[in-house]
Amino acid sequence: MTWPPTRPSDPARISSDRFGLEAGVDRQLEDAEDSRARLRWGPFAKIYKENDTSAFKKRKIAKADGSVDWTVLRPEFRQLLADLVHGVIDGVIFYGLDRLVRQPLDLEDLIDIVEYVKHPETGATGGRMNLINDSDRHMARMMCVMALKSSEDTARRVARQHLSAAQNGLAQGRIAYGWVRRGEHKGQLIPEEVGVVTRIFQDFMVGESAYSIARTFNVEGSRHRPRAPGRPQ
Repeated sequence: MTWPPTRPSDPARISSDRFGLEAGVDRQLEDAEDSRARLRWGPFAKIYKENDTSAFKKRKIAKADGSVDWTVLRPEFRQLLADLVHGVIDGVIFYGLDRLVRQPLDLEDLIDIVEYVKHPETGATGGRMNLINDSDRHMARMMCVMALKSSEDTARRVARQHLSAAQNGLAQGRIAYGWVRRGEHKGQLIPEEVGVVTRIFQDFMVGESAYSIARTFNVEGSRHRPRAPGRPQ
């Protein structure tokens, strides 16, 4: 069973968001348990959770031979595939296909293994498809492509919204360095911090590394206010 990410963005809401995330996982487990009982399977041997792992966002991976791959890093999903191949588990109940895969490549890797080991992979919701069946595999492929398109559409809209806000000087999401963070003036610029941010970007655009920029500020003795009690400046 796998779950892709929900990563809280506002530090003030981490506790409540984390509670909501865990509660959501618990509900998915309850539905999976209902499906297990209905199918008369034995107890779950393993549960694969991916609370903080994206099933959509790709990362740049440098390989030993110097080449580069862009791939979605999902260690729990890959462990699930390995366990299927090696007989550690003899079937999978997933909550819903969009919770299992968002990338066609991941789905095809799973289907290849299912066709090899001949073990059932069935959903707890969404029609309860079983990837051991030809017709369900074809449906899963179409649903995966549509889920990927939905994710890409959302990412494009959010990126455009953030660009528009940046072009108009508006703060987005968590209030960053350079802005008033709380109170009646929240979201307004802090001139002395704006100067620091501007200088960082200017140095970066002419080729300075983040390390060299930070070292310069340290040599100059520049410091900023800590974001939370006890955190280093």
